[in-house]
Amino acid sequence: MTRKEFFDLMEDEFCIQPDYPFKNDFDSAVWRHKDNRKWFALLMKVPKFRLGFESSEVVELLDVKCDPLLRGGLLQTKGVIPAYHMNKVHWISVLLDEIDEQNLKTILEMSFQLTKKTSNKNKNKTTKKA
Repeated sequence: MTRKEFFDLMEDEFCIQPDYPFKNDFDSAVWRHKDNRKWFALLMKVPKFRLGFESSEVVELLDVKCDPLLRGGLLQTKGVIPAYHMNKVHWISVLLDEIDEQNLKTILEMSFQLTKKTSNKNKNKTTKKA
C-alpha cells in the first residue's frame, strides 16, 4: 500500500485527517481521536536497518495500539513487527508495503477501539467485599 492509498483509507474508514506534531517533520503523520486527542496511528518513514533488517531502504512504517493478548498472534502476520519507537507490549508496527489491506483494516480498527474515550460508568468499578 502506498502512502497516498493509506491516507485515503484513513479518510474513508475514520474520517480523520492527520496532524504533524513533530517540528520540521512533515513525513511523520499522526491520526488521533477528536474527543480525547489520543493517537491510534503514527505513520513514519524509517530506514529498514533501524528495524533490524540488513538494508538502508526507507519504508513507510505504521505504529498502532495493540491488545497485548493478541500481540503474539499479530506478530505472525506478514508485515507486522514489534513496535518501533513505542511500548513493545501495547504497540506494534506495520510495514505498509508488506501487509494486505484487510489485515491492515482489522489492526487499525483494533487500535482505534483501544484508544477511544471510555465512559466514566465503566471506569473505576469496584466490588465490595462481603
